[in-house]
Amino acid sequence: MNFKIHDKLIHEVESPEGLLYRMIIIYTCFMTAFIAILFLVIGDTTKINFYFFINSCTVTVMVWFIRKSFNILSRDIHLLAFRVSLFFLLNSALASMAGGLNLIDRDTASVIAALLYVPAMLVIIYSFNKFIDYVNHNYKSAVSLSLTDELTGLPNRRHLNVKLRELESRAGTICIADIDHFKKINDTYGHEAGDKVLRNMGLRLSSFVKDEIFISRSGGEEFAIIIFDNTNAEDVIRNIKTSVSDGCNGSIGVTLSIGVAIKQKEDSSSAAITSADNALYRAKSAGRDCIMYGQRYRS
Repeated sequence: MNFKIHDKLIHEVESPEGLLYRMIIIYTCFMTAFIAILFLVIGDTTKINFYFFINSCTVTVMVWFIRKSFNILSRDIHLLAFRVSLFFLLNSALASMAGGLNLIDRDTASVIAALLYVPAMLVIIYSFNKFIDYVNHNYKSAVSLSLTDELTGLPNRRHLNVKLRELESRAGTICIADIDHFKKINDTYGHEAGDKVLRNMGLRLSSFVKDEIFISRSGGEEFAIIIFDNTNAEDVIRNIKTSVSDGCNGSIGVTLSIGVAIKQKEDSSSAAITSADNALYRAKSAGRDCIMYGQRYRS
């Protein structure tokens, strides 16, 4: 269900929604006026009681609810059912109003109001449950989109920051991998080819993702890898580098420079990231296409 708010919708006379909304308003005004005039002509004005004002308020509230429902831009059948149920409740209130003014027998009015009220409430409950499902589904989708890099399909920098907070009190390995000479790839083959390389990288790297291995695109041609609890960290890093260099980009040769930092429980994630960054810089200075470890790892 698409519940996008559109404030102008009910003001557009030419739209079907705008026409239907106006028909409901006209119907409500006509029925309310009809009941009021009929009461003034044949009724006893001394019998106006508290219930008349309650029903009047109920009718006003139902019209307001219907109006707000027409601010929802959706073609979904559940929204239509919700509007129909509101219309039933409106007529239930009108029947109660007529009964309260003794224009029709009160017992008859009560039966009519109940026959309209019960199915209306059942449909509202059903529509509300569907709306909850819609909200939950779209909330999960929105969260997923906000944490995913659009080009590679890998987690993005925001998701990486979440994982770094999770790593704060744990031991693990942090790697920063950078595609060698990526600017040259863009300059030689074009940016579309560069994007294709990044997409292929995303596909290749995603095959290594597990519960204890997190891989994200941290920016540009740079990727961050977190291996929780140092589970076979060295083997995983070597396999990643070998896999990417195995010609997954057709005629474009791709290699990785990787900086690695081992984080102990007492180390901060930011310090480990800095160590991995420094190791990556040394890997670049050493000629690229290699793996360098932070000093803490060697001590």
